Amino acid sequence: MSFSKFHGCKAVLFDFGGTLDSDGEHWLDRIYQLYTSVGLDLPFPEIKRAFYEADALCHGDPKVVSFGLRPLIKYLVHLQFKALDLEDDAKEQELIEMFCSKSEQFLRRNALLLSRFKRWYRLGLVSNFYGNVATLCEEAGLAEFLDVILDSGQIGISKPDPGIFRTALERLRLDPEKVIFVGDSYERDMIPARGAGMKTIWLKGPNPRIPSNAGPVDAWISSLSELEVLIT
Repeated sequence: MSFSKFHGCKAVLFDFGGTLDSDGEHWLDRIYQLYTSVGLDLPFPEIKRAFYEADALCHGDPKVVSFGLRPLIKYLVHLQFKALDLEDDAKEQELIEMFCSKSEQFLRRNALLLSRFKRWYRLGLVSNFYGNVATLCEEAGLAEFLDVILDSGQIGISKPDPGIFRTALERLRLDPEKVIFVGDSYERDMIPARGAGMKTIWLKGPNPRIPSNAGPVDAWISSLSELEVLIT
């Protein structure tokens, strides 16, 4: 992995959840670990069911569009508790606080990273989200460094649909080979970004999911802080 592989690139696009708010940890994995941490020893399939039920309810809910990180996680976890028939306000609040405080630490670190990347690259965000990812970016101090923010909840196209990647390239007004995509999901980020002709850097988290049709990436990292050495 060397800078020469990315020589001539003009922009870097990032995923949000699992990429800018952690070092490659999927939200479902984080939530499952936190249920265990607060003493709620539930089977993974049950938590997964509740997680995706809450996720589905947030998509298309107009009030979510205005939510920052803490209101969003509070709403998601409350919906999960309802789906699991859990009534424990103390554990619910503890789980919310643990998730948010960890995310906020990563977002503070990554705002500093983006401020440095901005010296060399145009920057953007392409995320499957609830229509409020721009709100989260403003809140976390990321938005001022981003030339493009694409939220599936706002534009009606979700990764891995190639349309959302083409839209990002059109807004950047750059050819795909001039753009690097950084994300934690092989299926939703790496494969379609590579298919669009972009350079790809996989943020490989502690529980990587590699699909059977996975092809090569241009580089992989285990922390977003490693990206600075790789591309600058």
